[in-house]
Amino acid sequence: MARQRIVHLTSIDDLRSAAPAWDDLWWRSEVALPTARAELLVLWLERFAPRGGFHAFAVEEDGRWVAALPLISRRLAGVLPVGTLPCNPWSPCGELLLDPGADTAAALDAILAAAATVSWQWLWLNDTVVDSPRWRAFMRACDRANAAWARHERYHVARIEIARDWDFFQKNLSRTHRQATSKAARRLNDEGDVSFEMLSHLDPRDVRPWLEKVFEIEDRSWKGLRGSSVLRTPGMFEFFLAQAEQLAQWGQLEIAALELEGQAIAVLYGFSAKGVYYAHKIGYDPRFAQFSPGQVMFWHILERLHADGQWQAVDCIGPLTEALARWRPATYTIGRVVVAPRRLVGRAAMHAYQNWWPAVRRLRKSLTGKTPEASPADAPVSDPLGVPG
Repeated sequence: MARQRIVHLTSIDDLRSAAPAWDDLWWRSEVALPTARAELLVLWLERFAPRGGFHAFAVEEDGRWVAALPLISRRLAGVLPVGTLPCNPWSPCGELLLDPGADTAAALDAILAAAATVSWQWLWLNDTVVDSPRWRAFMRACDRANAAWARHERYHVARIEIARDWDFFQKNLSRTHRQATSKAARRLNDEGDVSFEMLSHLDPRDVRPWLEKVFEIEDRSWKGLRGSSVLRTPGMFEFFLAQAEQLAQWGQLEIAALELEGQAIAVLYGFSAKGVYYAHKIGYDPRFAQFSPGQVMFWHILERLHADGQWQAVDCIGPLTEALARWRPATYTIGRVVVAPRRLVGRAAMHAYQNWWPAVRRLRKSLTGKTPEASPADAPVSDPLGVPG
């Protein structure tokens, strides 16, 4: 049996120094999100958790890492100390990394034991892909550790598989959707010269002007009116610029644009790795909403990806919307996993959570039509693909 040892990182500098080992594990893991790589995790921490409270637990086996879990300290409701994944609605980031060829059960047992030494009452793990092999293995480790835990589904994410050719894919769409998108494209062409660009190999020095286009369009939407767009949030454009430049350096940045007479009317900011194209932010100019520019652009993207022959899927990251459902995607579930290490206060709080939280959720839903798991960031209030309502 291979010998394993725990590695405990307690600062951003520790993580930066460990980037080669972290990324080597990322490449071997089932996680494809490039934002889970060390440098982009460092960037997220510097922007959203600069005051410390970072802990990452890794397991080394035969000289290389086989498991890693990044966590940050928070206070739930301002009271209960918890360890959370470094994720938020601005950008996905923290993930559980596992080498499927290693003794993952022993590695997860070691990570849970190490996490229990930090003064958290709970692990409050939002944005987990709860049905994935890695998170199922994590829940089994909780059982082995006799740690109370609960799982809650939050929303479903669209994942469009690219398994056959483009003709086959089109034939499996509804006739109504095919006709509506084709009609929108024809009407748009009648307005002037339409062009589509899909940029997968931008030089980092050329990223800024394209990113400005992306977020200028976002700023014209409801987000700009509410003051919650990237351009109206101090420091946020600089965060995305640094993220995009790093992605471009790795060859993992994806930007797409649909233009009318040289003016961008729909844009996508995303990233890619391991055959997965992540459509992180899709926006359109609301002045052109009647032409469904987001749907037309998405049609071009899917056609190009099918023709390329190297892609497995398009992952739409956020909650499934009616517009995305028209592409007949598969889905996976994003949820929350709550774990109480063997501490009296944490286990008592977990008992209350398991017994009272379902009732609170039902009451809130009856009063507002929403559940506590749903937030404005989880459920966009306008259609990012630009479908006239």
